[in-house]
Amino acid sequence: MIIGLKRVVAVQFVLIVILLAITANYYLEKKEIETSPSNGLLSQRVYSGLLEPKSFLIVNFAEPKEKIKSYISKNNLNISVYVENFRNGAYIGINEKAGFFPSSLIKLPVAVMIVKRIENGELSFDTMIDLKDSDRTSSFGELYKTEEKRLPVRLLLEQMLKESDNTAFRALVRNIDAGDFQLVLDYYNIDVNADFQDGETAVHPNLLSPKSMSTLFSSLYFSTVLEAENSEYLLSLLADSAFDVSQAADIPEDVIIAHKFGSTHYNNFDFFHDCGIMYIQESRIFYCIMTKDLNEKQATKAIGVIVNEIYSYVKTARARFDDYKGNS
Repeated sequence: MIIGLKRVVAVQFVLIVILLAITANYYLEKKEIETSPSNGLLSQRVYSGLLEPKSFLIVNFAEPKEKIKSYISKNNLNISVYVENFRNGAYIGINEKAGFFPSSLIKLPVAVMIVKRIENGELSFDTMIDLKDSDRTSSFGELYKTEEKRLPVRLLLEQMLKESDNTAFRALVRNIDAGDFQLVLDYYNIDVNADFQDGETAVHPNLLSPKSMSTLFSSLYFSTVLEAENSEYLLSLLADSAFDVSQAADIPEDVIIAHKFGSTHYNNFDFFHDCGIMYIQESRIFYCIMTKDLNEKQATKAIGVIVNEIYSYVKTARARFDDYKGNS
């Protein structure tokens, strides 16, 4: 009788142990699902800590859109605008698919192609590039004045992106393959003919839109084409642009803006564009503003007003959300 009772107790003990093991395993597996980047259903950025839960990322840009539209309409300006929060994809557009002459914005994909050749081992930052007489142009930049016959790739890249130097552009564009360049343009969904006639202007230039430029900048920001260190390098050059958009927009100088501007007179029209990423605290706000038939002074003023509106809204919205988070 005692032996039988011991057996029953032993069996019950084993069953309890098994039940506990099953329960523990269930909660361990559940915990793994909740926290594992490979199995979880949340954004990988939340699991990795890059994005905190309850972050209140800005998703609503309706207010600045209406103000910018009103400013453009009131002043009868030919301007298109695209704004996107690169952290979550929220965006607004004002005629954002309208086509404009690319101007010097085309220099950015050229820089990407040169760095891609460096990554492939076909060039290096120290490779000396011949500077031909046909490369020299006073249309933009001061490099045409140099007496040097050969210049390193790194210097040419810096002059092309920082100063938008056309002499540097002409020298570099001779060192990329038109077929490869067209492939990358297609990848970016940039509808521009890659066949350059004189190293500066496409034979049959198509039109570029603010929306299409977002793919190029997001590619750099997320490093989808180049190695991370090289994407970082190109963005750092753009953050040191000769066009001081911070001053034009009257925003603090410590706000980093990695941007590319372009200024051209083509087919009896003036074009002035500026596209870039504003690093406002933890926000990463892309903007692209394209203007037509405005002189440089008028375009600079308009771009400054619009960039200031975007910056001010993000700062104000961020402060409201952070205050709400702190009080909730």
